[in-house]
Amino acid sequence: MSNQLPLKRILLRAACSLILIMFPACTSAHPEEHSAPKQDVFSTTDGTIQIKKRPTYINKKVEEMLKMRIAGEKMREPYPPLKRVFYTTPNEDKKSFSIGDTRDGYMINGQPLPSPSLIIRQHPVQYERGLIYGTQNLIKVLVDTAQTMQKKFPGTIMYMGNMGAREGGDIPYSISHNSGRDADIGFYYTDEKGKFFHPNHLYKINRNLQTRTEEGKTLTFDLEKNTTLVETLLTHPKINLQFIFLAKYIRNAVQKELVRRGASEDLLNRFEQVVQAQAAHNDHFHIRIYCSNEDICAGCIDKSLIHEWQEDPVPKQEKCVQKHLGTLNSKKSDSSHKAAALQRLALMGAAAEHGSKILKFLNDEDATVRSAAALAAQSLDSTAPKALSDRLAKENEDAVRQVIIQSLASFDSANTRETFILEMANESILAQTQNLSTILKYISGHPHEDYVTPLSKLLASSSQEAQKQEILMALGTVANRDFCHKATDLQQCQSKAQDWIAKNGDKTRQSWLISGFNAAGYKVKAIDAPNIPALLDAIDGPRQVSINAQLALKKIGHIEQNSLDWSVDDARWHYTRYFKRRAKKYKIKLDDRDEHGIKIKK
Repeated sequence: MSNQLPLKRILLRAACSLILIMFPACTSAHPEEHSAPKQDVFSTTDGTIQIKKRPTYINKKVEEMLKMRIAGEKMREPYPPLKRVFYTTPNEDKKSFSIGDTRDGYMINGQPLPSPSLIIRQHPVQYERGLIYGTQNLIKVLVDTAQTMQKKFPGTIMYMGNMGAREGGDIPYSISHNSGRDADIGFYYTDEKGKFFHPNHLYKINRNLQTRTEEGKTLTFDLEKNTTLVETLLTHPKINLQFIFLAKYIRNAVQKELVRRGASEDLLNRFEQVVQAQAAHNDHFHIRIYCSNEDICAGCIDKSLIHEWQEDPVPKQEKCVQKHLGTLNSKKSDSSHKAAALQRLALMGAAAEHGSKILKFLNDEDATVRSAAALAAQSLDSTAPKALSDRLAKENEDAVRQVIIQSLASFDSANTRETFILEMANESILAQTQNLSTILKYISGHPHEDYVTPLSKLLASSSQEAQKQEILMALGTVANRDFCHKATDLQQCQSKAQDWIAKNGDKTRQSWLISGFNAAGYKVKAIDAPNIPALLDAIDGPRQVSINAQLALKKIGHIEQNSLDWSVDDARWHYTRYFKRRAKKYKIKLDDRDEHGIKIKK
């Protein structure tokens, strides 16, 4: 018996060791858990169990796959509510919409690329960015193309680069991709043995149609597969492409291959018009599809070329406008259809022609319709603020009041100013956090001396620190002062603001501006052309001073573009470039700085 016990221990240890060696990752049924592998393993020395750290064997490719799994889990989480208000009818809840153009538009209910998939995948970096969304039509053309490629070339996968964010809008990696109709498709490559290569990112192809991996492997642009991809995209039976952007020398190679294959005249004609040469696209195909009919009715815009085979969107737009007007005129239309029609008239740019009709719906019995009318009123002319103000005085629904105040804030008008001063006079505004924030942001963008008294009263009445800071920012912008400069706490900021009001409240805002710039260290003598250099410098000042410098420059240069939500660097670059190019007109010298506003060292 004394000899059997050690033998059992030896056999047990050997079995455990063998299991750990053969099945190191079998302790979890969920692959995503491998993203944080256990670092402890068992080993034995002198009959005792010790815990030792396991060496890290994860290479770069595995690490990228783990990141994709983590990102995939995040993307499978329930969607948060849309940030933008978009009214839909009951049968449109799951539909996607492309709004505006591809540069400045956005997307509603963006659809994700199918994942996991055996035919189409996205590179780890782009997947981790969350840029996997497009309209339903874009997803369809991509999946259909990937299926065709899989059938013609079994075992191949179509790899994707950037698409769009879930709600569209700007992304830092492209000036388009905003409205869900753009996608970057990676090239097909062959390795040194002529086999299909699975890339982990986009590789730039040189003029010899080759590239090298980080490990030094030579890859070749697979002319056969890439040409077939282009042909498949151009001949989709239901969805037409507006553009494919591609580097010129790669475009020429694909075109020659199509000719060699004996492509039809129609296909070559489509290629000639759709595939546009752009130097930056030497590592992917950038495709763009047209607006769908539903998108056009929601305000989608096809800029640039409309190819001969594509229906003219103008008659469609006119038909959509008449459809929306019919919905508003019909007594059978329910609130959801009316709300959608009101908003889409505005998104299509057709609201101004029917302003009086839209404003009538501010008094509709349904709160949703009133909200939609208030939102659509942002697209109207100077008649809208009075109508909005009149409705706000009668409105009891908090949600509708919030939309009306947001719409009023889109107008720089006396009506808006008077209405907001009345709202601030009622101390209940302190409990309406969203409404007060909207009003204070508006004041910071449109400072006026009439705001000083109501802001000072709000400051004295508020008991919340965050709210006080917002009020101080708005008051400081009106006064062109940073009241918290060198202050040690909020009480000191408030005290400085009150002292300033006591000393300067009866002066003009013009004098506040000049003294404020100078107090911040910027020698501004007047708001005129000779003082442009000093105002450009003041963009780098405290937030309140920077806002006033930008507003002054906008006034001098008659510039409409709003820069107040930009970064300081972007604002300085924009105004410096504008005035450098017009230095002779304004009789100023800006040779001491580059177009970004950075002083040149001599």
